Amino acid sequence: MIQLQSLNSATIASIYTDGACSGNPGAGGWGVVINFSDGTSKELGGKAAHTTNNQMELAGAIAGLKFWQDLDQKQPVQIFTDSKYVIDGITKWIIGWKKNNWRTASKQPVKNQELWQTLDQLNSSQVSWHWVQGHSGDPDNERCDAIARNQITRL
Repeated sequence: MIQLQSLNSATIASIYTDGACSGNPGAGGWGVVINFSDGTSKELGGKAAHTTNNQMELAGAIAGLKFWQDLDQKQPVQIFTDSKYVIDGITKWIIGWKKNNWRTASKQPVKNQELWQTLDQLNSSQVSWHWVQGHSGDPDNERCDAIARNQITRL
């Protein structure tokens, strides 16, 4: 585990995020694994009593990017998620949503708009987004899932 005072000099190698929900909507949790170039890692997690799976997926990505931004990292960062919703939203759909005043192609309000706007503000050209198949044995993705599910049990 990393000591907080050493974080300012650490370089983030990758960030993995995941969200989970028991019922949809229902109790939810999110998990983040932050891997540093020196081989150490840091884990984050959070929960909400009444939420959706998509909201928890977004909350995990937001938490990971906030951590990266708070460290004032100058290096690019890779974010890995098993959520096609997050990947497609932040890399494709958001462009049209912003052009259409946060409306979908069918003129409906974008669901989870406030979370998307927060993620958009944290996103930059330094961030590259990557999809990883969930429950496929990727150790960091599996760990994020475990953190998220553990958060649900704490409600």
